Amino acid sequence: MRGATRPAVEILQFSPESIRANELFDALARGARARGLAVQRTRTYQGRTPWLVFWGPGAPARAETMRRHVASGGHAVALDLAYWDRAVKARVSFNAAHPQAWVMRRDLPAARFLADKVPIANLWNPTGPVVIAGLGDKARVQYGAATVDRWEEFMARSCALRWPGRPVVYRRKKHGSPVPPWASPTSLQPIEDVLKGASLVITWHSNVAVDAIRLGIPAICRDGAAAAVCPSELGPDDPQPLPTDVRDRFLANLAWFQWAPTEASAFWGWAQETVQ
Repeated sequence: MRGATRPAVEILQFSPESIRANELFDALARGARARGLAVQRTRTYQGRTPWLVFWGPGAPARAETMRRHVASGGHAVALDLAYWDRAVKARVSFNAAHPQAWVMRRDLPAARFLADKVPIANLWNPTGPVVIAGLGDKARVQYGAATVDRWEEFMARSCALRWPGRPVVYRRKKHGSPVPPWASPTSLQPIEDVLKGASLVITWHSNVAVDAIRLGIPAICRDGAAAAVCPSELGPDDPQPLPTDVRDRFLANLAWFQWAPTEASAFWGWAQETVQ
């Protein structure tokens, strides 16, 4: 990184930060020091270290800070809610909001995924409903609400024309999320209940695409970790679940892109190796 000097890790705390984020920052600071990395805690971006750590890459100001840091030659560690085990772990991406550019670069040991005991199933019904998983408020701002709305409506109408006998169910992110005027029926059921018996899941980048993969359901997504293995548009052939070997490799690798505070020292060893 041009002009980089010690300390080697800048942990940038925006305001406000959650208790959970601050606890993770504390653990990552301890883990970095245990690995011989000096640490600077900041509330205003300094940009003088090879590593930048922050929470919430979807927020515009945070995304711009990441862009600046990467453009100057550094590596950004972007943290957010995990794909599973959310009460314990946080997901990690390097130099981008989501890790699709990294997750399939090499085969990683499956032991980490197996230790998480995440359910894998085959809940696909090739003639079942199409589920469109809407985005949350921050993501709608990040990508442009009008752009997201147009894409979701286009995908919903395309599916309705292609499979006129199948319901297209819109699953809101949460109770307060907007419901498009075209969306009927809608659902706020737990996501695993919504996915049971679905023929296809469509989402701009929601973690629902990862849930669909582990439950054996085809997914279409524009962004997010699942974009590493899923198409971004409806193709000429009817959607099919990922081949078992691809699904298993993706999930095994993705388990390495979420970490608990208790693993902070090991995380830094893995992160340094990964970005080489």
